Amino acid sequence: MDQFDVIVIGMGTGGEAAAGRLLDAGRRVAVVERELIGGECAYWACIPSKTLLRGPEARAAAGRVAGLSAPPLEWPGLRDYRDYMIRHLDDSAQVRGYQQAGATVIKGAARLAGPGKVEAGGELLEAAHIVLATGSQPRRPPVEGLDGVRVWTNREATTVRDIPARVLLVGGGPVGTELGQFYARMGAQTTIVQRAGRLIDREDPRVGELAAQALAADGITIHRPHRHPRPAHHRRGGGHPR
Repeated sequence: MDQFDVIVIGMGTGGEAAAGRLLDAGRRVAVVERELIGGECAYWACIPSKTLLRGPEARAAAGRVAGLSAPPLEWPGLRDYRDYMIRHLDDSAQVRGYQQAGATVIKGAARLAGPGKVEAGGELLEAAHIVLATGSQPRRPPVEGLDGVRVWTNREATTVRDIPARVLLVGGGPVGTELGQFYARMGAQTTIVQRAGRLIDREDPRVGELAAQALAADGITIHRPHRHPRPAHHRRGGGHPR
């Protein structure tokens, strides 16, 4: 049984921060990741979304400057640069980096096997401390009929190979608004459906208002729930509502 000071399970943003500080402090560290070291942010969220947004953003800015014409968008070039920025979904350099820093790297699923024990990659590891940084998974909203169709999560949307003609985004939070603007500026007919009364509803209401204005200017259709008055209840035989 291999002995460590700390085992870090999950090497996304949180796991990497913890592992880096522990290694800098001279601890003996094992890191376990079943997918790619770097996690969601590096491969399917922050890095690809910001990369995809930059080209359409620069084009839109140029179109607002007097004396400039908007440059053409070249999707193959933008797509190739996105692939470069997400390392072609290859974390081999990250694995080598952690190994060179002194960490034991195990690629595979892990499970807690008792107090201070972790089973991962066919090995049993033991440590005084275990850090669980397993992140989250996309949640499919309870929309009738959605289980019968193929849907994308942020992963498919940020690693897209060809721009679709139409896009429907369920959710108007940060991910939905970013992707909505990207697809709209790339020429897709884009609709956002937001269950909350406003976009980006965890922020100040003014943020949602400004986001809605910007998206509408890009031709995006935004659907939000309508509030209907409660139906009037009448006494039997008519009369005034209660």
